[in-house]
Amino acid sequence: MDSPFAFFLTAFISLFVTLDPIGNVPIFLTITPHNSEAERAAMVTRAVLVVFGVLVLFALCGNLIFRLFGVTIEAFRIVAGLLLLKIAFDMMEAKPARVRHTPEEDAEGAQRHDVAIIPLAIPLLSGPGSISNVIALTGQATKSPKVLTTFSLLLLAIALNALIAFISLRSATAITRLLKESGMRILTRVMGLILAAIAVQFVLTGIKDAFHVPA
Repeated sequence: MDSPFAFFLTAFISLFVTLDPIGNVPIFLTITPHNSEAERAAMVTRAVLVVFGVLVLFALCGNLIFRLFGVTIEAFRIVAGLLLLKIAFDMMEAKPARVRHTPEEDAEGAQRHDVAIIPLAIPLLSGPGSISNVIALTGQATKSPKVLTTFSLLLLAIALNALIAFISLRSATAITRLLKESGMRILTRVMGLILAAIAVQFVLTGIKDAFHVPA
């Protein structure tokens, strides 16, 4: 991941998989059974704005978190990789990851009139996996020779994924009809496999940098 393009590609794909806008479509429909299309549209807009704000906030404050807790980027990259690997294994088994949301949270969300902030924005979209991913990517961006370019690409990856989440959730009914249950499971497993590879790379890079292993 020496080039800015490679960094952007990793950031975009890893954020797309951890936000999992397609996988969250059936959950969104489940927790908004009595809402009209207009109400759902308003909730999606608020949720995506919150997601974008949360992820940008953690991108801007990533280095502050490292300094405040005395944590190195290498240590955080390894932990983030392990967390993403747990999510990836759950995705490959086509089952919901409890680290992102629990059945209890889904049940509580189904009883809410407005689910935009909780549980849709947090933790379904911007959960521990997405936040840890952003912080790890921030640390990586600041170590790049082209810090401003790399960090700008990270913000672009966040913005594009927020846009994809908006489009996916606004088209929730159409996506469900198109993919059906079997299609959603296949897509989830494929994205889980991609996320697993990225997670392992996070861990390997963290170990290599921590022990100053030559590339």
